[in-house]
Amino acid sequence: MDEHDTISWNSILSAFAHNCLSEESLRYFHLMRLNHGEVDENTLSIMLSACHSVENLKWGRGIHGLLLRLGLELDICISNTLLTMYFETAKYEEAEKLFDSMPQKDLISWNSMMAGYVLGGKCSDALRVLQELLRMGNLTNFVTFASALSACANTESLSEGITVHALAITSGLHEDMVVGNALVTMYGKCGMTQESDKVFKHMCEKELVTWNALIGGYADNEEVDEVIKTFKSMREKGISPNHITLIHILGSFNNPHNLLKHGMPLHGHILITGCESDEYVRNSLISMYANCGDLDSSTSIFCALVNKTAATWNAMVAARSHHGQWEEALKLLVEMQRAEVGFDQFSLSEALSASANLAILEDGQHLHGLAIKLGFDSYHFVTNATMDMYGKCGELDHLLKLLPDPKTRSRLSWNILISAFARHGSFQKARETFHEMVAQGTKPDHVTFVSLLSSCSHGGLVQEGVDYFASMSADFGVPPAIEHCVCMVDLFGRSGRLREAEEFIKKMPVPPNDFIWRTLLSACKTHGYLELGKKAAENLLLANPSDDSAYVLYSNVCATSGRWQEVLGLRVTMEAENVKKKPAYSWLNVRNKISTFGAGDGSHVEWEKINEKLMELRREIKEAGYVADTKCALHDTDEEQKEDNLWGHSERLALAYGLISTKEGSTLRIFKNLRVCGDCHSVYKIVSRVVGREIVLRDMYRFHRFSGGECSCGDYW
Repeated sequence: MDEHDTISWNSILSAFAHNCLSEESLRYFHLMRLNHGEVDENTLSIMLSACHSVENLKWGRGIHGLLLRLGLELDICISNTLLTMYFETAKYEEAEKLFDSMPQKDLISWNSMMAGYVLGGKCSDALRVLQELLRMGNLTNFVTFASALSACANTESLSEGITVHALAITSGLHEDMVVGNALVTMYGKCGMTQESDKVFKHMCEKELVTWNALIGGYADNEEVDEVIKTFKSMREKGISPNHITLIHILGSFNNPHNLLKHGMPLHGHILITGCESDEYVRNSLISMYANCGDLDSSTSIFCALVNKTAATWNAMVAARSHHGQWEEALKLLVEMQRAEVGFDQFSLSEALSASANLAILEDGQHLHGLAIKLGFDSYHFVTNATMDMYGKCGELDHLLKLLPDPKTRSRLSWNILISAFARHGSFQKARETFHEMVAQGTKPDHVTFVSLLSSCSHGGLVQEGVDYFASMSADFGVPPAIEHCVCMVDLFGRSGRLREAEEFIKKMPVPPNDFIWRTLLSACKTHGYLELGKKAAENLLLANPSDDSAYVLYSNVCATSGRWQEVLGLRVTMEAENVKKKPAYSWLNVRNKISTFGAGDGSHVEWEKINEKLMELRREIKEAGYVADTKCALHDTDEEQKEDNLWGHSERLALAYGLISTKEGSTLRIFKNLRVCGDCHSVYKIVSRVVGREIVLRDMYRFHRFSGGECSCGDYW
């Protein structure tokens, strides 16, 4: 073309923006202004649509400034595009400020606000916008109700979803296919798959999206048979699946049986039909194999890919995390960075989660800084992952600084706070937070009550725990699940009320599993209930024959009672059944390097210095009044040998290394993968007084803060 008018420039800009070529759009926009000079409302709307990502937000703000200079800020179309840009880059306050300043708003403006809030997980705000829209008597359309139903697509908002469904019926829009699809999705996400199916059957028109919504609901609720049945029915009606269909189906498989019966045959179908070329299907295959326990196949698929996107890396990072390989997950993120693949909010969330589980504060702080630098810190998932990381790394003050205002706080944020207080021994604060959450109108869920009951258990708040368990279903409509029952058995068991724990198991609303019997057995070990411990161990082995804890915990009960022949018999049985005891290990981060210790581990390069420090500590704390509790020793030897064995425990080796490797007066942070041993707990208390340092130990259950000879747990853990 010899001459380019505004329309032709807009056409090329639109083509680039439509194909997500933001840099090309920006380059041609620059050329347009240099060579053509004239821009109009369409030009700026197109360019704003090209800036709907964090990395391009600065250009979007620049264009916003330009339209203000050109006096185009009153144009509703441009304002609506701006709203979408700010929401898609998680700049909620800027979107709200813009919306409030708009002198005129059309239905697209209101719908954009609702859709933006839903996108950011601010579902209550989306429903508030709907309420305001209806109060003003404005018109609604199918987009309005589709967004509103998306805001209700979680169990806590089911009652609101039913209300929106009723409003859609009174508006005559319930027969619209888009609204129908949203209803099928909403009921599925709320666990109401029968209602979802009912809506599906009553729909006059169905499209592929409708079938995918139904299959997705069954997949979310782990109804694998219904997933397969619906998939077959869909194909019988001549409807070809797309990548969304396959992603839903693959996501429903979560155990080796599903993998063999359905997952691998579906993988074969995907290969035959050529669907493996779709990036999202490949990523779902990586996730499926990992979720079904076959991490090797996940790794093989990942390694065979030449062009890996951020989503592919994220899938593999999540697969590693799912199997507890958090160090490997973090290493993958380093490789991702080296491959020059940009992080997104999901990469950072997974990385923060891995740091939280490893309790590596330094890595977590680095990732938090990176999230701020990349502009992802305002994203809902990243904020909550950062809060969880600080809570699990022992930095409660940092968590509180990030906490959103109570009025805008999501249920996930409330749950993280309750869990953090419980883990840190602030049991009353955990309870106060729960009551504040309810007062703010946020409905507690399954996870809330697990954290709350756990807090009561670790704090010895037996009656409070019993009351919360009763109110869970009666007042909040949360059905008791196995996790809640485990907390109740633990609540009674820790307080020594073993008979009440046994009675609870007999009457509990769900069948007992290995977690129940393991918890009861652990309480029997603590309080020396030999016969009940034997019964718990037998039931645990019936539920899970390869569970090492059944042998180890019952062996502890027998050892405490002096029944050494039974201890020996258990060890022989373990060897015969090829059951391996889960090794205990402790670790700490010194000068950005993780040092890990196993029991009796003398392999560390500084072992001689560690051993010298151990002997020094042993001498000093004996002078301070320490007497070894050899009931914690599990071998039938003399008292001196039992005490020597205790000094080989992993948490003591980590303690000695930490004391010789860190600055005097600084807080020492140590982590253990299992429950801290009772005698080691006593050692830590006395050492904190002798050396005059605060020592923070996180075991698998909670934080112990040792200072001046005392522990934050009050010796109740």
